Amino acid sequence: MTENKFTKIGDILPSILKAAGLDKKLREREVLSFWPEVVGEDVAARTQAVKIHKGVLYVHVSHSAWMQELHFIEKEIIEKLKTKTPDVEITQIRFSTLPIKSR
Repeated sequence: MTENKFTKIGDILPSILKAAGLDKKLREREVLSFWPEVVGEDVAARTQAVKIHKGVLYVHVSHSAWMQELHFIEKEIIEKLKTKTPDVEITQIRFSTLPIKSR
C-alpha cells in the first residue's frame, strides 16, 4: 500500500506568500487592524487608518481639530505600532480630513 504524503497548507502558505511578495502586505494590513487598540476607542471612532505606503501610514480624520491633536502624539503612536508589529516600517503618519467610513 502506498502512503500519501500531504503537506498542511499552514506549513507552506508563508513561503508562498513571501514568494509572491504578499507577506509584507499582510503585515501592513495587520498594522491597520491594530489601529483602534493603539489609539483607543475615542480616537478610533474619529479616525481610520487606511494604508501604508513606503513607511507612511495614511489616516483619515473626521475633523481638523482631531488631526492637530494627533500630530502632537504621532511619535508615540508610531512607537506603539512598532511594538505591535516590529517588522513593518512606519516612519511617519500622514493625517487628512476625510469622512470616516462606519465600521
